[in-house]
Amino acid sequence: MKSKIIWGTALLLYSIIMIDNVNSQSITIERYDIVVSEIMADPTPPIGLHAVEYFELHNRLPVPCHLQNWTIRIGNSTKDLPAITLDSMGYALVIAEKYREDYAESVPNLYTISSLSLTDAGQTLILYNADNEVVHTVSYRKSWHEEPVKQEGGWSLEMIDEALPNAGQDNWASSVSPLGGTPGLPNSVAASIGDGIPPEMERVTMIDSVTLRVFFSEPVCPDLPIPSELFSIDPNIPIFSVNEVPPFFNALNLHLSESPIPGRIHRLALSGSLPDYAGNETPTNSTIPFGIPSPPGPKDLLINEVLTHPFSGTEAYFIELFNKSSHIIDLKDVKIGSHGDTIPQKAVVAVSSGMQLMPGDLCALCKNKRQTTDQYYCPAWRQLVQCDSLPAYAASEGVVFVTDIALRTIDRLQYTEDMHYPHLVSTEGVSLERLSTDRPTQDADNWYSASFTVGYATPGYANSQHLEEIADAELGIYPDVISPNNDGFNDYAEICLNFPTPENRVTINIFNNRGCLVNHLVNNELCGNDACFRWEGLDDNMCRLPSGIYVALIQYWNEQGKSRRMRKTISIARW
Repeated sequence: MKSKIIWGTALLLYSIIMIDNVNSQSITIERYDIVVSEIMADPTPPIGLHAVEYFELHNRLPVPCHLQNWTIRIGNSTKDLPAITLDSMGYALVIAEKYREDYAESVPNLYTISSLSLTDAGQTLILYNADNEVVHTVSYRKSWHEEPVKQEGGWSLEMIDEALPNAGQDNWASSVSPLGGTPGLPNSVAASIGDGIPPEMERVTMIDSVTLRVFFSEPVCPDLPIPSELFSIDPNIPIFSVNEVPPFFNALNLHLSESPIPGRIHRLALSGSLPDYAGNETPTNSTIPFGIPSPPGPKDLLINEVLTHPFSGTEAYFIELFNKSSHIIDLKDVKIGSHGDTIPQKAVVAVSSGMQLMPGDLCALCKNKRQTTDQYYCPAWRQLVQCDSLPAYAASEGVVFVTDIALRTIDRLQYTEDMHYPHLVSTEGVSLERLSTDRPTQDADNWYSASFTVGYATPGYANSQHLEEIADAELGIYPDVISPNNDGFNDYAEICLNFPTPENRVTINIFNNRGCLVNHLVNNELCGNDACFRWEGLDDNMCRLPSGIYVALIQYWNEQGKSRRMRKTISIARW
């Protein structure tokens, strides 16, 4: 009798275990059901935890899950995960095998892999199931720690709202646990943040002659079929299929029945709507231009604005490009570099995933797009793009290179702090704007500080400081009344000369209304057929001159013996 009871109890326990195992095995795990919910990339100096790198997996399902033959890709390295069993809504901590003893007693659901190396600055983690399908992706960055002290190490990054697993940076924050992290436990920053912002078409690129890839401002269509009729192209090109693009799912590939006509700009229209993970739907009838791009040549892309001295503790610097050509340029065919004379010492692809820049359009390449948009007015959000690998530029002086893929120079700017408005208290957070796309990039007088009225930078839209071209004439001054206060309105005068022959020598002196020489603006400078010089209402000691009427005495002569003296008045009106 006793043996029967023991046998019956054992059979019951076995049945319970088997039923639970079958339930955990038979459940279908969809995308985002299992997520990476916490990352400790830089554990030193430790706050209260062991100095051990880790990542945490979280089961968002109300039933247990068993992960068999799953892998995780960390940067360029793929790791096999052990067989992991996750309780209903449970957590699992994954560390390197050599640190097992550090957490063996304190974390019950602990798993190890052969080795783990998380980059402090940032990396992409991609979780794959046994069928090699992407289940979750997170591309963390050190800057996601908003407090500089936590960027120094010892604090984990935690997901805030598990209902928005693909929301990116907005859904991650530094741990607020006094230990510096919550390995194997619910996150200390857990909260509901909601998402009421719909995804929008952001940029496009041609993957090949018949495949158009369109990027959205956030992931769309989580595992839903996408009808090709949702999109249309004008002039008409039939679309025969649409598919998602892993691992971020923020892009769709549109397979075209024929190649676009070279030189023609088409418009892609979204006639229906696509949802994001929160159910927000894209605006209907939104459009974006595209076409077959052409390789960029010299001066096709111009450096139009540079912010090399961001506010302390931020990475809000950017390089803005202007497409001066008459053709489409894809920024995956362009490199941005720093330092060097004829070729850059360091150069990276401007937008490795691709972005078509239309003729006459601008694009600001941002080291940290979020910080840039937080600090500056950015009405043309499509014209800003994240460039994680953008070279770091020195604040006071340096070189910005734009090249093609073969490192042939397209444009180059050697900037100095002297190009800024001379009476700025600091150039921190102030960009340099190009005044004219028709004048040489390296002309120091073709650059000026962005106006304070626009917040000292204009990423992705028209510069606050610009030069209005003067009609062909021997001499022109624009404007003839200036108010030099860096408000973006008549801050300086441009004295422009047009000569019939090259090899001209020019001298320009500024006199006050009493006939006293106050500024030796130009002294015997060699010029070509055209020359422009800038006066900012300063004397020779860089001091501000008072309001009043001033006279510019312009003298020039050439190799043919022709010489001339001209006078023009310029007024300063300070208010």
